[in-house]
Amino acid sequence: MAGVEQLKVEPLQPGGVSRLPMVCADCPLPHTVPPGTGQSWVDAAAHTWGFCGVQARIGDTPVGHVLISPPLNAPLRGPYASAGVSPDAAVILQFWVDPDHRGRGVGRHLLEELAALLVRRRVAGLEIRASRTGPTCVAPPEDWLLAHGFRVLREDVLASRLRMDLKATRSWLPSWSALVDGVRGLVGRPAPAGPEPARRPAPGPEPAHRSGPRRLSP
Repeated sequence: MAGVEQLKVEPLQPGGVSRLPMVCADCPLPHTVPPGTGQSWVDAAAHTWGFCGVQARIGDTPVGHVLISPPLNAPLRGPYASAGVSPDAAVILQFWVDPDHRGRGVGRHLLEELAALLVRRRVAGLEIRASRTGPTCVAPPEDWLLAHGFRVLREDVLASRLRMDLKATRSWLPSWSALVDGVRGLVGRPAPAGPEPARRPAPGPEPAHRSGPRRLSP
């Protein structure tokens, strides 16, 4: 529709973390300052993957973001203190969508873009804590995550540990699967034969000259 700005999802760099909106006062991440400020996992994620999350915007308005950490750099307090993480996974520390934009596909677009970026960097999985009763930005609704490619690794009454296996989930990601299929098609398809280059005709034999005296014009 004309005049309606489109949703844009892009990688989040360390410099953008301090400008994220304050979303959850009960978050185990520091809530006196924007999440990630002054924390080692921000730089560790950027060093490992080149970004520390993804952010969704409509125009200049932030409507959602996901923050990730390498497994060894996840905060030692909060949901990952006792649950543990797999060494081959990226850990989702915070998954937030603005309440006014929930139910419009923002979360799915964030997850698709994040998964596609991590697959290109050969990350095997995504792990997150999920809630069945009181979802928050650090423990989103379990049923939503299960419907979007995650599976339960460890049951918990309050917050289970879930994983998305990125290699097995490529077919679920429309943007990524289309990209992979396109690349495979280009690689597997022989290049079309172009037109034959123009060639000069081979020179023929020299014309025969008549022997005998040449007749002079008057």
